[in-house]
Amino acid sequence: MLIHSSRIGTKSLAILTCAALGLVCSSTARAQMVVDLSKVVKEVQPSVALIETFDDKGKKMGSGSGFVVSEDGMIATNYHVIEGAKEIKVSFPALKDGKFYKSTGFVGFVKTKDLALIMIDTKGKKLKPLPMAKELPSQAETVVAIGAPLGFSDTVTSGIVSAVRTGKELRKMLMRGKRDGYGKGLGYDMEATWIQTSAPISRGNSGGPLINTRGEVVGINTFVSNLGQNLNFSICIQHMKKFIDKAGKDVQSFANLPPPRKKRSQGDAQKTLELWKNLNQAMNELDEDIESCEKQFHKLPPVDPRNPMKGQNIRNRTISRHFRRMGEAYSDYASKISGFEHKEADPGLIELVVLDTVIAKKTSKSCKEVSNSTSSRLGGLDWERAFNGIKRLSSNIDTKRELLRVNLGLKYNESFPTQAETAEEDEKLAKEKKNSTSTSEKKDRSKMRVWTDSTGKFRIKAKCIGVEGGKVKLEKPDGSILRVPTKKLSEADKRFLASTE
Repeated sequence: MLIHSSRIGTKSLAILTCAALGLVCSSTARAQMVVDLSKVVKEVQPSVALIETFDDKGKKMGSGSGFVVSEDGMIATNYHVIEGAKEIKVSFPALKDGKFYKSTGFVGFVKTKDLALIMIDTKGKKLKPLPMAKELPSQAETVVAIGAPLGFSDTVTSGIVSAVRTGKELRKMLMRGKRDGYGKGLGYDMEATWIQTSAPISRGNSGGPLINTRGEVVGINTFVSNLGQNLNFSICIQHMKKFIDKAGKDVQSFANLPPPRKKRSQGDAQKTLELWKNLNQAMNELDEDIESCEKQFHKLPPVDPRNPMKGQNIRNRTISRHFRRMGEAYSDYASKISGFEHKEADPGLIELVVLDTVIAKKTSKSCKEVSNSTSSRLGGLDWERAFNGIKRLSSNIDTKRELLRVNLGLKYNESFPTQAETAEEDEKLAKEKKNSTSTSEKKDRSKMRVWTDSTGKFRIKAKCIGVEGGKVKLEKPDGSILRVPTKKLSEADKRFLASTE
């Protein structure tokens, strides 16, 4: 999949990742390198722009980066940064003067190479244009990317030139089956020249300069491929130089920009937010079950070093029982989230749900294997190692969730709650339900949802239409009625019923 290092907001194309680069050299050389780069960056930063775009109603669409190419106010950037904009404001964060310059329009653009030139009203102030490299950079040459990834303006990342590639070569490398993400997806031509770099770039870096150690712009940071690790691409500056020579100085209104292209990877904001909240609720239910088991592990009688086998059977049975419970909890969680409606939701969130489902199923299997173990070592370090492994895995997934939560908020300009915030909201709603009328309770119960049995093996989409004689009465989408003993429901479903009583 190909993704732009595009502007932040609803017009951005995808979610990006970034990594750090370590330089291998002697301590003296390392110190000198840091000093040299810092001087270069200090010279360049005042000419790097933060570009904010707005629609015809004044609502912010997103943001990206750019850089000065003429002292009278011409700014170079990517076309996809200004795409669909009706108004643009430009600032120079490194100057720390708090000034914003209104763009008077665009000078031109080249979609097939993702280039654009805009003009800003400098009110007579002369800007400092950045020098452009005359030649392509060499492989392994040190480069620095400057821009505003994820809204963090004036951010600097360093790396090397991994390779210099033609569009034709890049298209072939990035082709997956019949999917042409380079040509048909991003719309780039085969004659474009790209600099592949390890300097990390993210959403918001788009349009910013990639500079060499002499402070010359060698490329414009444009997109990232998530098919591998740290695959960042910048369109070479030679294309921009030729474009500037032909563009002239005539400025056109942003109203003359063509309609924005369809963003195939863009999801619906409300559908994405709804799926996110449902996932949070399922995660909170899972965490409750796991924490309950963890408390029981802490209550295990200590092993007597003089007689390790004393109380071993009791410990084994307790450990086995609670690992079985955890296995059922993870299985229940996997069943629930795999049944969530995700049509029109953000692709990044759908990907997380799929990943979470796979991991939960594997974790459930591991828990049941520990539970079924008859090894005498079960009461020793083996079960503790297994449990700590589960916690480490959960921690890794939590990091991915949090990064995605921040990215989704920036992308859709919505507040995506944390797990804790969702729990607080659910608790507040539960209290309101207790004080509501029986009519509203029935309405809440009749919500279509996925029901799961205590084993986690069976699940069904239905709505509750009543509880009689210890059985819950469920109506399936086709109108058929099913009666299930409440004691056979999952703990999460029991809690749901209790919250509507």
